[in-house]
Amino acid sequence: MLASIGQKTRRGASLLVGCLMLLMQSAHAGSCVDWPLWSAFNSRFIQSDGRVLADESEQRYSTSEGQAYALFFSLVANDRNAFDRILVWTRENLAAADLTAHLPAWQWGKNSDGHWGVVDANSAADADAWLAYTLLEAGRLWREPRYTAQGNLMLANIRLRLIRDLPGLGAMLLPAETGFDLEQGGSRINPSYLPVQLLRTFAHTDPSGPWQEIINSNLKLLEALSVQGFVPDWAAYVPGKGYRADPQHGNTGSYDAIRVYLWWGMLSKRDPVAAKLKKILYGMNRLIPGHAILPPLTVDVQTGLVSGVSPPSFSAALLPYFSTMGNKGALRLQQDRLLAQRDASGQLIGQNPRYYDQVLTLFGLGWMEHRFSFSSQGQLAAKWKSSCSVIK
Repeated sequence: MLASIGQKTRRGASLLVGCLMLLMQSAHAGSCVDWPLWSAFNSRFIQSDGRVLADESEQRYSTSEGQAYALFFSLVANDRNAFDRILVWTRENLAAADLTAHLPAWQWGKNSDGHWGVVDANSAADADAWLAYTLLEAGRLWREPRYTAQGNLMLANIRLRLIRDLPGLGAMLLPAETGFDLEQGGSRINPSYLPVQLLRTFAHTDPSGPWQEIINSNLKLLEALSVQGFVPDWAAYVPGKGYRADPQHGNTGSYDAIRVYLWWGMLSKRDPVAAKLKKILYGMNRLIPGHAILPPLTVDVQTGLVSGVSPPSFSAALLPYFSTMGNKGALRLQQDRLLAQRDASGQLIGQNPRYYDQVLTLFGLGWMEHRFSFSSQGQLAAKWKSSCSVIK
């Protein structure tokens, strides 16, 4: 009798274990649950309340950019828990508790008086665009109308506050609502704030908006600036006088500009401007590996002169670029560099991992590992599978 009871107990335990396994499999079905870099980033840089630590100084700054990128990666990872935490913190702390009415402040942290809160209330257009895009795509992929509604309202606010018609150039997304106008007229412009993928989706969502015109203006801007195949971090445009070196950063391309190559590398090859951009953004492809093995820290976009050694995240950002260019030699060199630069955990990049380096790496490696891609209409294709291909 005791043996019979034992057998029944074992059978019951086996049945329970089996049920638990089925429940776990069901919970993870359709989800790419194994993204070690995202898990490591989440653990290291995102607090339990959803705040992304973009700075490790005494001020412990968070930025709208950091919140926007983390929101995007949580969508790619099908991580609804992280998505909602990040979204709630962003709304409550950067947007006066209402993202539908306010564009988020770009910086939050320890103020000069020692109190914690918004440090700079101006918004940042790149973060605004990524937040609106991610909300729209989350609404579509998760079939959640409230995300779609928030994305639509954010997009309307961007259109109202951040778009300006610059005579001779056309409609342009300004870096922020205030602070970037030039005394002689016109504005400072950041080319890395204009991913074509996002603008395509905005044009589909808001057909009457200026989004296609901004794509055209961006193309003209890049064609004029990239005389050596490289892109500057910042530029200036003055109606009637044309393009000028940025009054603060000159003709230098570095930490901002590296994203322009990244956005193009991930752009669908079927996008109408993909081929034209390939002809414009040839600098890094010509430089590596013929004249260098690693991307430089800075480039003078007028002379083509390069200097300094970039952090390994620049190599990560250039993975999609070199892949799309078909430059296998340069691609392999950057892959080897990243493998050699893993931290002690084996996941994050750099011996002293920094937020921005991990963001570029999440984009570059995530795309290379086929965890996500973009359609010709800019829509996100997230590969929510129980196992994901890993870069070798």
